[in-house]
Amino acid sequence: MNVRSFYIGLMLLVVTSMNAQDEFKLMTYNLLDFPEAPPDNRELILNDILAEVDPDLLLVQELQTPMGADLIRDFSFNYTTKDFQAADFVFNTSGGNDLNQLLFYNADKFELLSTDQIGTSLRDINYYKLRLNTAGASTAPVDIHVFIAHLKASQGSFNEQWRFDMVQEFTNFLFTLPADARVIFGGDMNFYSGNESAVQQLIIGNTPIPVFDPIDQLGNWHTNPSFADIHTQSSRQDNAPFNDFGAGGGLDDRFDLFFLSDNLLDGTQTVYYQNGSYQAIGNNGNCYNDNINASSCFGVFDQSLRDDLYNMSDHLPVVMTMNTTEDFLSMKAPGLKELVTFPNGNIADGSMMIRYDERIIGENLRSTVYDGLGKKMNEHRLDSRNHSMDVSSWSSGIYYLKVASFPDAVKFVVN
Repeated sequence: MNVRSFYIGLMLLVVTSMNAQDEFKLMTYNLLDFPEAPPDNRELILNDILAEVDPDLLLVQELQTPMGADLIRDFSFNYTTKDFQAADFVFNTSGGNDLNQLLFYNADKFELLSTDQIGTSLRDINYYKLRLNTAGASTAPVDIHVFIAHLKASQGSFNEQWRFDMVQEFTNFLFTLPADARVIFGGDMNFYSGNESAVQQLIIGNTPIPVFDPIDQLGNWHTNPSFADIHTQSSRQDNAPFNDFGAGGGLDDRFDLFFLSDNLLDGTQTVYYQNGSYQAIGNNGNCYNDNINASSCFGVFDQSLRDDLYNMSDHLPVVMTMNTTEDFLSMKAPGLKELVTFPNGNIADGSMMIRYDERIIGENLRSTVYDGLGKKMNEHRLDSRNHSMDVSSWSSGIYYLKVASFPDAVKFVVN
């Protein structure tokens, strides 16, 4: 079978037997000064964390640079064959631009229609309008409005007022949306209590679209063991092992949250929150004021995952799932990310093992590897599924593997 026949056959298969889906998962995560903060290669730690969660929308905070966004896009989704894309990186226009927000999305399920930034007195609130990529069962397209915030940190009336001012800019922006807009507001809110004026502004303030805590757990979250199972910060008792990046003190705050518009909490709607799906990932409910990876914090979330969370950030990610009555539709033929894998991982020391999908073996195709400057480093014919490549003399860096007739490339690293 030649490549053209392979693609035509695959497209016919997709058209005639749509793989219907009925849910999508969201995850918000403060990445802690990414990529500067230690340890090195945190994009690979994030890959392992994402493999456990498998989100369709990833909302991140404390992303420092476009390079950091590229590291996440290129290496933190290697666990999956989903087509993950990043929205365009934009520096905060409000105040300092060293800590930024960004959305990564599964392009098999979502189309990104537009982006915007809401200016505040400290950091922008990023806005993304998404459309579900569905088979068209509804008469109208299904749009979702996602906002990512990183509000002012620290206790005290001054900082509480600052958070209120930032939230008020968000609720003012909601007047520009249709009254029935589906709104998701997520991020690092830095709220110490559900009684803060900023939280009350979201829920009952002067806003055309109130947003609510999907698990309805308002209260005094700070240093309150009654909320131990939903605390998200800090994953570490001490930040000294991490060159003083982030916060210590152990797990005793609920800073990372999602809020949803009322129509997303209504199970009769086209899109709605899946009851019981909201989780602070890694939090087994028994880690109050401790390191998230303490051996005493055992439970559903295993030691390996909690070790990764400890090393990745001083925050825990929060995840929830949304159901939809629509059927997702993907018409995309597979790219190299689906057809080429690295069985021993995509970081090479001495040699790199490459595995090719059997669907492209036997074709009259060649695989070519280039360095970051476009210099050809290796070329070989696809005559077997497994290929071992000697990279012992190559310089450290990122390399690109391409296969004739495919427009994309896969990346790997040589140490």
